Amino acid sequence: MRLQSKLILFSAATKVIILLVLVMVLPPLINRIALHSTDQRLLEKKEQVFDIIEVRGIESFLSDSEEEAYGSYNLLKEEFISMEPIDPSLINNRIENTLRKVENEIVEYRVLSLAFELHGETYLLEIGRSLDTIRETSNTLQRYAMYFLFSVVLLTVFMDLAFVKVLLRPLALIVRKLQRIAHPEAFKPSPLATNTSDFVYLNDTINNMMGQVQEAFRKEKDFIGNVSHELLTPVSILQNRLENLMATPDLPDEALLKLVESQKTLHRLKSIIQALLLISRIENEQYLKNEQVSLNTLVNDVVNEISDRAELRGVTITVSVPDDFVLPNANYSLLFTMLFNVVNNAIKYNKEGGSIQISGEVRAGKYELSVCDTGTGIAADQLPKIFSRFKRTHAPDSESHGLGLAIVQTVAKFHKIKLHVESELGKGTCFKFAFKKVNASLI
Repeated sequence: MRLQSKLILFSAATKVIILLVLVMVLPPLINRIALHSTDQRLLEKKEQVFDIIEVRGIESFLSDSEEEAYGSYNLLKEEFISMEPIDPSLINNRIENTLRKVENEIVEYRVLSLAFELHGETYLLEIGRSLDTIRETSNTLQRYAMYFLFSVVLLTVFMDLAFVKVLLRPLALIVRKLQRIAHPEAFKPSPLATNTSDFVYLNDTINNMMGQVQEAFRKEKDFIGNVSHELLTPVSILQNRLENLMATPDLPDEALLKLVESQKTLHRLKSIIQALLLISRIENEQYLKNEQVSLNTLVNDVVNEISDRAELRGVTITVSVPDDFVLPNANYSLLFTMLFNVVNNAIKYNKEGGSIQISGEVRAGKYELSVCDTGTGIAADQLPKIFSRFKRTHAPDSESHGLGLAIVQTVAKFHKIKLHVESELGKGTCFKFAFKKVNASLI
């Protein structure tokens, strides 16, 4: 998962957790706030009643008769005020929830009960507010609080998404720059336009590292080139000297046989050096891809070149490749070497009187070239190793040095060709080359 996605998911998850906690905590909290607000309102009403009593006297609520009480409810029975004389021994000041019967209807109130003395008499003042009204207010507050919370969560998630995208933009630039590197020598160090020190440090580190890699590649290229040439020169000199010795008229047969064996060894050594030099040059992209190669022509040229070997082994080669596929931006010589090595192996490890089928077809939107033989096949556990250098999975022979398939894989990677191998022991092997999309390659 990408870093940007992880950051956004983490941010969203934390906000959801906070939201769930608030959803659980908010209702009782708002209820407590609503009750506290109601209690404050009741206390304010009490002060207003005392102000009226102070200005107008207790008679504004009670008549001269001490037995008479005062009670007043608003139209919807949401609030009430009552006052009555009481026995001083019954004084119990409190605020509590209680039920009252109003016009044959039981209503639950939040009631402030307060006893006070005036002119030697004790009176009970009660001020109440309907709990249904309190609950309705509380529910309204809860509903709007939930709307607000959900809105805030959604808004902050989108803001986090935008912020994370902007914050990680330098990292995305670094990744894209690295993805565009086809070869270390193609890398060009560049500064990063950001004030985030971590990304600046990362970019500088990558620039320095790639500079070291480029220097290592240059040294390797020079080393391989110099060593190969230095090795080829003495090998060629030794070959010439051996040829001159072999031309000596009075040379004994035993010495001539040893010279021939030495020539074979030198030829094999020369082939190994040339193969390694070829692989190195391909990997260092020292070859151009400036040709358009017809696969039909390529296959026919390879078959014509190798047909004599196939006849000696009694192997039949069948070609079925349409002539309408042309590979652009390619190197004919390298593709020839790639296909030649595969067909040569198909002949070398085929059965007497066996066959090789070379076919081309469009499959899954791509052009696929297959080279299938009826040879000895390769064991399943050996398939992953067949492209390793100096690794021979077939029976050893004096000609092979285990670099043929390594060259095949290197050329395929150089041309961005997907290579797939299928094999069954005792039945044969099939090499499949998947080229670029047909729409981009057909002419």
